[in-house]
Amino acid sequence: MMLESGATLERPVHQHGLLPIRLAFADYDRTRPLIDGRVTPKGIALETNTSWIGDFCTRPVYEEYDAAEMSLSWYVMARLRGEPVVALPVFPLRMPVLAYVFVREDSPYEHPRDLAGKKIASILYRITVNLWLRGLLEEHYGLSPADVQWVVTMPEEGAGFQMPAGIHVTKTAGTSPEELLESGEVDAIFVPELPESFLNGTSKMRRLFRDPEGEMQRLVQKTGQLPITHTIVMHQKLAETKPWVATSLAHAFDRAQDVCDAYWRANPKHLSLPGGVFLLEQQRAAYGNKPYVNGVEPNRRTLETFLRYAQAQGYISKVAPLEQLFLPVDFG
Repeated sequence: MMLESGATLERPVHQHGLLPIRLAFADYDRTRPLIDGRVTPKGIALETNTSWIGDFCTRPVYEEYDAAEMSLSWYVMARLRGEPVVALPVFPLRMPVLAYVFVREDSPYEHPRDLAGKKIASILYRITVNLWLRGLLEEHYGLSPADVQWVVTMPEEGAGFQMPAGIHVTKTAGTSPEELLESGEVDAIFVPELPESFLNGTSKMRRLFRDPEGEMQRLVQKTGQLPITHTIVMHQKLAETKPWVATSLAHAFDRAQDVCDAYWRANPKHLSLPGGVFLLEQQRAAYGNKPYVNGVEPNRRTLETFLRYAQAQGYISKVAPLEQLFLPVDFG
């Protein structure tokens, strides 16, 4: 549903007195209760669209749906340049971003500083996973974005992003980051999804860190932050004219997370993984009992770090108060 400027957002009320709302997000375990109806938002007849996750990073989804999952970096840029979009303090995707840095299997690189003066490829420079990686690698490992030659495989960055000064970027169309890595044209890649060849065991690549899981867990314990990469947005006009919709949706996402958490906590046998009992214990020890928590306050340090990195890397010109970016929702 494309919302034109000045639209009234009036629509027929559902026959049971519910307001029809179109909501797009990925099919995660934590959102499935919204898809299958175990959780329903109060006062809303929900129509869900479980799109490909990449849509939330490459299209202005707030122009197409009443509410939608969206790349956090794109959202912040759009919001701060005055586009009619606002976010709920709901964060459906967090990523252990060090798992998404790859080098060739035979390379000597084992530390981010080893990549100084080298070439790193990615589909785009601006995607949220890259923002987090560049910020963390500079702050905690001593590799500045300007120390690297960047190669991108898509022709346009999109989202209104302008490449910052002092950054060397080459565009290479018609190939993928993993192909560039395996051919030796670049030294490392940052990817938002694990390469198919790596997953099926046919690649000649490995992760940069020899112990990437341990390194990520040490970094999270050091900073107290697990990188947030997506949020839930809605058209500002809808948020202004029907503020209860934002509250209802936010509470529904939170209840869906509770359903998901309770399922895993109830019994490790719910997992189709032979080592599930050990995995759940390890994850709780590393990330706490509720790593997917919603609300501004529980995530303030993580979000403020994100904004600091975004400003330093040229995504935004100034750091805005979180209260300007996220609707006030009391999760109780």
